[in-house]
Amino acid sequence: MVVGAGDEAPDFELAAPGAARRLSDFRGSPVVLAFHGAHWDPARAEHIEMYNRLIASLGGVAGARLLQIGGGGPWRELRFADDAVALPIFSPSDASTAARYGVGDEPAVFVIDAGGIVRWSQIGPLSLANPTEIARAISVVAEPFVNAPNEESVARREAGSSWTRRDFVATTLAAAFALALRPVEAKAQRMAALGKTTASPSARAVTLNINGHDLDLQLEPRVTLLDALREYAGLTGSKKGCDHGQCGACTVHIDGRRELSCLTFAVMQEGHRITTIEGLANGDQLHPMQQAFITHDGFQCGYCTSGQIMSAVAVLDESWGPADDDVREAMSGNICRCGAYPGIVAAVQEVRRTQASNGGGQRR
Repeated sequence: MVVGAGDEAPDFELAAPGAARRLSDFRGSPVVLAFHGAHWDPARAEHIEMYNRLIASLGGVAGARLLQIGGGGPWRELRFADDAVALPIFSPSDASTAARYGVGDEPAVFVIDAGGIVRWSQIGPLSLANPTEIARAISVVAEPFVNAPNEESVARREAGSSWTRRDFVATTLAAAFALALRPVEAKAQRMAALGKTTASPSARAVTLNINGHDLDLQLEPRVTLLDALREYAGLTGSKKGCDHGQCGACTVHIDGRRELSCLTFAVMQEGHRITTIEGLANGDQLHPMQQAFITHDGFQCGYCTSGQIMSAVAVLDESWGPADDDVREAMSGNICRCGAYPGIVAAVQEVRRTQASNGGGQRR
């Protein structure tokens, strides 16, 4: 039996770090329940970016920007710019729980209200190509929540307001999250299946160490490292700008040195340490250079920013002089079409000064 809208969500237990948690423990808050494949990671940067683009396109949700997806083990929690909203995400992986919801091997999402009732579900991918379909699905999710007010809603409505910010943000975010991430997983699964069934005869097994993890891929010898990162590993932080090694947007680190990944064949990087922009931060703690770029407005549109930051981190380990002009020369291979160069130089110099004061400095 498939659990659908209006049904009570079957309770189940999740082995969370420290203690077991049950779905019923989260009564009083909307919950997203996601059954997903191995390719889906809600904390990946590109998923958060996709989510925020969808939220921005909805309009009228001031400040409703996803800040992070935190938590460990089989459940996570969305935290938004509105501190009053925290939306739990359960992601059980056992087949028995999936069977209780009528889900097989396909991806599925259930949005459950504060009373434990399923208000919207989607089994299998839902296309985002049709804006009307998106709007209809979001309205289906939001409507029941409006009719089931929380304490804040009651107080607001007694004051003459029929819709609270928490109601609107929480339900819209739940719907948008569910809608935005399903096609990402579906695409990854299709690509993985395609790679297994229609692999080129010239493809070979390649193991790349990316951000400290070994990743096994089937790649043709002609595949560049940039394409391997973006199209096979799902790491889209490294951007394809010119694809000719002239703009620096694709810069990554290989064994600590900055390299243009669009000019590097992936098969040549076995046995080497590859670091991308996704690997700079330590969990929720940004790399000092990332924070400096934010502090000094070292970006505008952001397209070149990942390459700029990767190059800037490497510059401080290279033999360049300490002056601003030295930084400009060292970073000359990274083009910013928005012209955010003063902020970029300021960011590099701030991190240089911090390293020097901490006794680090740069290698000569």
